[in-house]
Amino acid sequence: MDKYRVIIYVYGRVQGVGFRYQTYHWAKKNQLVGYVRNMNDGSVKIVACGDEKQLKKLTHWLEQGGPPGAKIDHFQSQFGEIEEMADFCIRH
Repeated sequence: MDKYRVIIYVYGRVQGVGFRYQTYHWAKKNQLVGYVRNMNDGSVKIVACGDEKQLKKLTHWLEQGGPPGAKIDHFQSQFGEIEEMADFCIRH
């Protein structure tokens, strides 16, 4: 199966509401590798590697509002070259 990488910037009320923690657990449950981190502008960056079905499931989860407590105003995603990563983690 082909693997892809997507970089997603999520905007809205996404910091201080457990967004990274819950995204981490969602990604682990759905067998993605990559990371999630808070950005200085108040957004959250998600880098995820997986197959097309897994990445569509991730964007669908974000379209549905993501984790409880978050309020996603919008997000931007772009596909890129696959990176070798062994796990999904929270970066600081």
